[in-house]
Amino acid sequence: MKQLEDSFFSIFIIGLGLIGGSLGLSLKGKWLRYGYDIDRDVVREALEVGAIDKSLSIEEGLKSDIVVISIPVQFIPYFIRENRDKFYKDSILMDTGSTKRVVVDEMRKVDSFFIGGHPIAGKEKGGIKNIDSHLFDGKIFVLTEENNLTEEKKRIVLKLVRDIGSFPVFISADDHDYILGLTSHLPYVVSLSLFYYLMKKEKDKDNIFKFAGSGLRDTTRISSGDPVMSYGMIKTNLDHVKRFISEYIDTLKEVIDVIEKGKFKELAEKVKERRDRIW
Repeated sequence: MKQLEDSFFSIFIIGLGLIGGSLGLSLKGKWLRYGYDIDRDVVREALEVGAIDKSLSIEEGLKSDIVVISIPVQFIPYFIRENRDKFYKDSILMDTGSTKRVVVDEMRKVDSFFIGGHPIAGKEKGGIKNIDSHLFDGKIFVLTEENNLTEEKKRIVLKLVRDIGSFPVFISADDHDYILGLTSHLPYVVSLSLFYYLMKKEKDKDNIFKFAGSGLRDTTRISSGDPVMSYGMIKTNLDHVKRFISEYIDTLKEVIDVIEKGKFKELAEKVKERRDRIW
């Protein structure tokens, strides 16, 4: 049995985009890094930039100490189902998906060690060309309380998280999806819907974006994220997202009422004070 103090554990990263590629790059010289991506050009570039040590097939890679699935979250349950009988009992199955309930539910059916994961890190632009060895530095790495790890296996997972510069936080899959629905998924929908609204207003006034400043760019920045990734996080957390959108619409109506009553300045001061204490 390999000991924690041994020089290298092995990791097999499935999906070599921004998160998977950055994960591999962050572990350079610390772990044996194997990788797989459906796009062979991505695999070639991952090898060229040193994000992985070697490309393996799915069957070969699943023998690694930790298997990390880093593909769009809507495809993770399908991947697990399709390969359910190929996972090794002594390996640790993990993911980096932006929602956790649908993933953990499928992981429970695998005869392997498992734990859900989500590094709270990213960039506006994704893909192997934008990977960063410091992407996870100082960031939270969510780990699900729903897992079947032994103490030994848990120490290996914690070593992985700390080796990329992150710090682990254990929460339930339910709490994760609720909180991220508020802090990530709802803001994306708000940003996207605002820009969509302005696109429709272009029909009334040409060149409205010519007069847009940094405020609009900052407010709508996340709407330029990868549509496939964004769709996945909304689809797999739809119950929470729909509820939060409805509540946010009520809040917009409340703000209209505040404006009409001449109390907008008080609201703006209240929000500014709270936000300044957070950031």
